[in-house]
Amino acid sequence: MIRRDGQVRRAPPGAFGAVTNAHHVKLGGPFDSTFEPMFNTADAQMSSLIDWILTLDTATGASEQPRHERIRAQELPAEQNSQLAAAVSSLIARSPRTRASIRATTTHWRQQMGVVPAEAREPLIAMNQRGLYDAYYRMTERSGRWAVLFSDAYEFIFGDGFLHDFPASTDGLCAPRRAIVPLTPTIGIVYAYPRSYPTEPRLVTLRLEPAEVQFFNEALQGYANEFLFYRFQQPKLISSFTDGGHREFPYHRHEWLEEFLDDVSQYNLWGPGGTPGRCESQFLRSFHESTRFEAMLKQAKEKHSTNA
Repeated sequence: MIRRDGQVRRAPPGAFGAVTNAHHVKLGGPFDSTFEPMFNTADAQMSSLIDWILTLDTATGASEQPRHERIRAQELPAEQNSQLAAAVSSLIARSPRTRASIRATTTHWRQQMGVVPAEAREPLIAMNQRGLYDAYYRMTERSGRWAVLFSDAYEFIFGDGFLHDFPASTDGLCAPRRAIVPLTPTIGIVYAYPRSYPTEPRLVTLRLEPAEVQFFNEALQGYANEFLFYRFQQPKLISSFTDGGHREFPYHRHEWLEEFLDDVSQYNLWGPGGTPGRCESQFLRSFHESTRFEAMLKQAKEKHSTNA
């Protein structure tokens, strides 16, 4: 583990990643409760999920191939679909970044309502966090596209925040969503839920190039705050991490990322004889439309200011 000040601490994996009493609602008296047991299934299945992932095949073509030609369709049995949904949902729901978002939102509204003290207490954060896992699981289990990312020479890092746009609320889950979750140093999971996508294959695999792993690792540094976790390859810290705070891409979007998500989510086998193809862009098109709209708004505001 490495902190944002560069301090390194080495220990077995089980020594990291725990937030003390984060899933306990301690109000005092008979209303005390805990929702820690709801994560037991996801935790118990993690080892078997990884064992199954390691049986999946990937393309072995040349690195200069276009990305969509390096993608392979996979069968996704119902049991493994459920395990993927449980693993990703539990990691997002338990992420310190999710708790930080809840804290910021509840503190803001307590300030607006004049509640003293305004700072959200741990029981209030836990009460808002309690329903997230089930809501995330229901969405990811029944819809969206999964992609398993493999890396050979370069390792994925993990942190106390990672790239996703799941709200820290049970509301708003019908909108398009994305999550990039490092599962092990050599395996990453992508969940992509665009406005439209081929329902089959539900799962694809892709072996990443070093530059692709580097993008995801640097993005994760921005979404983290205090800690990064790595195995052998110590990451070079960048300012988006060392400056502190859970940062994010504007609307969690980046032009390179949108194209990547289009490649994995729009992949299909609809060509002649079941050959691979790619449907129309969804993520990247939305990104460009939003960029143009924001430019128009900026121009309109500047014109209004000038006239005033």
